[in-house]
Amino acid sequence: MNTNGQLDDFVNSFLDFENQYHLFDIKINKARVWNYLRIHVYNDLLKIKGFRNGEAGEKSRTRENKKTWEFIWKKYVSCNELFAHQRDVLIISHGRKYKDGNKYYKCPYTNLLDGYLKNSHYILDKKTPDGTYEIQKSRNILYSDIEMFNKVMHVSFPEEMALRSEIDAGIIEPIETYFNQPIGLELKKKWTQCINDYINIRKEYLVYYNYMLERIKPKIILIVCAYAVDGMFLCEVAHKRQIPVVELQHGLMGDEHIAYNFKSKMRLSTFPDYIFTFGNFEKQLTRFPISKSHIIPVGYPELENKHMVYKTKKGSKKVVLFISALSSKIAEFADAVATMLDEDKYQIIVQLHPFEYSCWKETIGKYLTHPAIKVVGGYEHPVYESLAQADWVVGNYSTVLSEAQMFDVKVAVMKFEMYRSVKFLYQNGYAVLVDSPEQLVKEIEEDTFQPNRKMCLFEKNSLQKMQKAIDRIIEIERRG
Repeated sequence: MNTNGQLDDFVNSFLDFENQYHLFDIKINKARVWNYLRIHVYNDLLKIKGFRNGEAGEKSRTRENKKTWEFIWKKYVSCNELFAHQRDVLIISHGRKYKDGNKYYKCPYTNLLDGYLKNSHYILDKKTPDGTYEIQKSRNILYSDIEMFNKVMHVSFPEEMALRSEIDAGIIEPIETYFNQPIGLELKKKWTQCINDYINIRKEYLVYYNYMLERIKPKIILIVCAYAVDGMFLCEVAHKRQIPVVELQHGLMGDEHIAYNFKSKMRLSTFPDYIFTFGNFEKQLTRFPISKSHIIPVGYPELENKHMVYKTKKGSKKVVLFISALSSKIAEFADAVATMLDEDKYQIIVQLHPFEYSCWKETIGKYLTHPAIKVVGGYEHPVYESLAQADWVVGNYSTVLSEAQMFDVKVAVMKFEMYRSVKFLYQNGYAVLVDSPEQLVKEIEEDTFQPNRKMCLFEKNSLQKMQKAIDRIIEIERRG
């Protein structure tokens, strides 16, 4: 098992490595591929070095949309991206959706902003993790469908293949040399495929986003998860058009999330100009490549709202809520705890990650053998409802462990794999660190841990702060 210091050393060495070899300057088939590929390389090296095991829930089933008349009308007429016209703000939502008491679905990161924002705007909406477009109530929705766009606009490019020798000399060999780590054939094939996919879909997305930005002519773009490959392409097009891009924080940042950490400040065509964070911790801990003045703590509207909606609902039993994060270890940990706690006094709940909704029985289900464990999660069961019911929240490296601070709960972090991604929680008294099911049971039964409640991790009045920051950025860009 690797030590804490070793993981910190590895993260720092990775940043030193890419800086030393000038990987951000490398072009393959006229495209700078490293900012995309680095996420894959980093995660694969974490597994090779033993810091992370293979995920258990990466496979998500694809399902078909129900072809209702409302869906057909919205998808192909009223919310058709090809019919967009000029608006001040373009928002790119996240694929995660939930169903909130009616037939309509919502993106937790953009829904409330959609209703509050005074500027004219569109929300370019992505598919969910299982490949569907969910019907939403907002009239500002445009369904982002690049496959349909390519067909209608006759967008087609001949397939390109990067030279293997170019990839080996520019990327593979430097990795093997610097880390003294031979890279196997399968991993070389995987990274080569990633590069080829990037090179080919990039051409299509550049056409797509140029078309959309030409029609909408936004003064500012807000995007959830800019490090997704389509987000990188959007940033690239927006920067050429001198449109500022703001990323809305949606998950953990900190000093070990490679998508946000860099050796030094730099101008990257695929990185946003600003980031709206949940609070000040992200600004202090994360080594962003952009100026600190462009990191703006605004809060998290959905969490702020749901904290008010889901008033604490404690039952007769104490609830221990495990936050799944695509890891079989978490499921095994929960199952072990379930065998030790008195079923008459405690209820064990496992809250699924969105990518596990459709496949958890095949991935982590075999590890959840205790009959008293309740598994919840789906588009109709948001995590905030579970947080309101919980007494203890247990996880490994999920954003929910930070969000839990808004509720009347105690948080425990399981000490394995990527637990140091949330080290600011247990190092500052917001959570307790446990290294075994036995220790967790001891903490729960003795119940002596008193969490830090002195400072909130999330800014308040988030919607007002977002509106103010958006207006200020638009004005700054207007003045040039």
